[in-house]
Amino acid sequence: MKLKDIFEIQKHFDRKKTPCDIIEILDQNYYSKSKDKNINYADMHIAHYIRATQKTMEYQALEIKELKKQLNQLNKIRGLLNEI
Repeated sequence: MKLKDIFEIQKHFDRKKTPCDIIEILDQNYYSKSKDKNINYADMHIAHYIRATQKTMEYQALEIKELKKQLNQLNKIRGLLNEI
């Protein structure tokens, strides 16, 4: 079942419109490396969305770790320059 289908069903159970921020998210695209193309979030199956989100979170955690490492190196350099 695709995300757009899930929100359509939920709309009927909740008797409320889908929030506009969710609609905006569903209109966005995710780049799939395995398929080498952009996929609209609304057209993703929920399992695919969860996996894609998990991959994104793991990638972001690695990026943050690398940026912290670079910041520490810059701070060391700044400390050395201040000693001069």
